[in-house]
Amino acid sequence: MAACNLQRTGWRDELKDAGRGAANSLCSGVLAEVAEQIRVELLEAGLNGGQLLDIGCWDGAATLNYASAVGARPFGVEVFADMAERARSLGVQVAEVDLEQEGLPWADNAMDVVVCNQVLEHLKNIWGAISEIFRVVKANGTVICSVPNLSSLHNRILLCIGRQPTSIRVMGPHVRGFTFSEFRSFLSAGFKIERIRTTGFHPLPPAYTKPLCRLLPSLGHTTICVCTKVSAADGWWRMSPARMRQLQTHYRGV
Repeated sequence: MAACNLQRTGWRDELKDAGRGAANSLCSGVLAEVAEQIRVELLEAGLNGGQLLDIGCWDGAATLNYASAVGARPFGVEVFADMAERARSLGVQVAEVDLEQEGLPWADNAMDVVVCNQVLEHLKNIWGAISEIFRVVKANGTVICSVPNLSSLHNRILLCIGRQPTSIRVMGPHVRGFTFSEFRSFLSAGFKIERIRTTGFHPLPPAYTKPLCRLLPSLGHTTICVCTKVSAADGWWRMSPARMRQLQTHYRGV
């Protein structure tokens, strides 16, 4: 009986591992779709040359892909020292910055384009980060931001059956959740929204996702927003540090 129970437990573990493997594969596929869509957005924006800043550049591979698409000089921001060093080895000029507490080390209006891919959902202090992005990008410069879509189809289904959305797991790295419409509202407080769309239609494989994301954009896996800096009027990007603190939960030790 004990052997039979162990065997059954083994089968359950194998099934769980297989499920996790399939989920990781789908997630990797979505992330690859997002990176490729950002590259397409850069080309569609008609960018040519200048300086490109990739917020959360990791090892620099995607940064070089973005920069090479438009002939720009690659710059990056990364909080992990080992990843920053790997990006530097590829030729990316990287600043190690904690976006929760530090500003960006570039002058006002220094960048022609800023990419912020899958970063804001990891930050408690989203106002400081987006304020700095606004500051360093040139007037009429392009900003491309992406976040997981809290209102995606698979997250809605999970909520309907009483499960936690994958975009903001309790034991996960994300501390912010953005629905499709909320992300548009957040960015439109300071930028002109040029285009907003989604990529990936979890749990479907990439071959089926593009038409569905065009037809039902608010249900896609990841929201991608292309913006332009058109003014310096008052808004969240000029919010005082005291006001930012009022809007945040204080996490001790963070």
